[in-house]
Amino acid sequence: MSASVASATAAAAEALAANAPRSVNAIPSMVRYGPIPLSDLADKNNQTPGAAIRQIGSSRRIFLLNPELTTSEMEGLAARIQLLGKNTSLSSILLANNLETDCDVDATLPTSALEMEKLAEGERDLFMEEVLDLDYSNKEWIVAAGYDVTRVPSMNQDERRRMLNSMTKLAKAVKGSKVSTLNKSEEYVSKIPFISVPHGLITDGGYAVAMGSYVLATSESRFRIMNPMRGLSLDPIGLSYILPRLGWEFQQPSASYPVGSILALTGYEADASDMIETGLATHFMDSVGKLGSVERALSNLAPYDQQKLIREPFKRYGETSENSFKVDINSKFRNAAVASLMHSVSAYDAMGQEVTAARDEVNFLSDEDPSLILDADRASFFGDRESMLLNIAATFQDAFENAKSIEEIMEKMREHASAHASNEEEAEFVLAAQSILEDMEAQSPLALSATHKLMVIGKEAKESLESCMEREKKVQLKLFDKDDFKNWSKSGVKEGEFKDWKHKSVKEVTRDEIEELFK
Repeated sequence: MSASVASATAAAAEALAANAPRSVNAIPSMVRYGPIPLSDLADKNNQTPGAAIRQIGSSRRIFLLNPELTTSEMEGLAARIQLLGKNTSLSSILLANNLETDCDVDATLPTSALEMEKLAEGERDLFMEEVLDLDYSNKEWIVAAGYDVTRVPSMNQDERRRMLNSMTKLAKAVKGSKVSTLNKSEEYVSKIPFISVPHGLITDGGYAVAMGSYVLATSESRFRIMNPMRGLSLDPIGLSYILPRLGWEFQQPSASYPVGSILALTGYEADASDMIETGLATHFMDSVGKLGSVERALSNLAPYDQQKLIREPFKRYGETSENSFKVDINSKFRNAAVASLMHSVSAYDAMGQEVTAARDEVNFLSDEDPSLILDADRASFFGDRESMLLNIAATFQDAFENAKSIEEIMEKMREHASAHASNEEEAEFVLAAQSILEDMEAQSPLALSATHKLMVIGKEAKESLESCMEREKKVQLKLFDKDDFKNWSKSGVKEGEFKDWKHKSVKEVTRDEIEELFK
């Protein structure tokens, strides 16, 4: 038995002893340093896991090795994250997709200075030769997509329900909670910050891995909802609660526009700027090469229970635990170092919006001596930030916010798309409307109608994240059995290219058909 397999087995035994489900075995956890061949992590069927966890100092690093996780893997990852979130001997949990998926030694982070230092000189040279030999110039990074949708038709109803339940558990585990707000229990309470670095595309329920404390977007980060193009709706991770409230947390301009509706109903692919300006991501990291430095810094931070500056009061003789001092006087210092690190490695965050004039860029650091500052340490000037998603939402606000039905939204977009353009600006407006309308018409009318209703209900003040998750699950389970999804899955056609939907337009979808999905 190799050292990596032995450490993974021991970690699984510890998790089972903590009353975790047996599915934790689907996600190996290791303490070995240095590169780990994926063959060491394969099961008896030679299948490598969709994710793996490694101990790195006071932090834990989660590697996403496959964007599509099995039911057991989602359950196992959720259980492990729940346990880690309560472990006060940790400083943080860091999740990112593996950046070396074409390399045989890819269960490690190649940019990590901490890992490289622990390799012998010969091993380090061999590893770097393999890494440098890979060409990523045209690679399309895919971070997370939730489950493998092509396997759903072969599942029975119980298997589908368990799969969606596991996705919900994963979303809750990543999000965590400071107080018992989810399920009114201590199950998902977490003290340890969860940090995601999605270097690539996240689709649909894959966003569950980006619902933690911090989301560091990179130049490759993107988010898109593709399910309506498959005859499906929102995966049960609470998107019908999250999307209508984009921009609220950081009081951003996007809070005043229907950015969530654009994402849910049009299949628009949000880039890193869109994610930052709507709050889907909390920070922008201008170079993914900083990931190794982030990992190293997190590993050296003091654990949660050691992050304190004020000495706790002495317990008096005869004092019992019932009447002892229970308030954590160091609460304001805990996790502050992690927050400071996120700020220092990021170019900007969702909270800030630079307001600058053109002359400011010319005068930026003009009095700095270039001979004293290395290029890598030089500050960047970003100026005003812009989001195409926000621009689209502001332009077509009347259609997506004021319309009372999906049919009315598409009718208004059809009017905009057929308008006569008398100048260049109006021509751009018409082209944008035509593009959005075309994307909406490429989706299943039934799934699109269901998604719209989920968004309308989820926007109501009385709704909670959990209530939206349960409603999304109910609708998705029923859509799995509808003709649209069955026909799309049999066709083998890519999302957006399938046209043989049961209804030719949203006008043909009856109210009874929609109501039946929500019963």
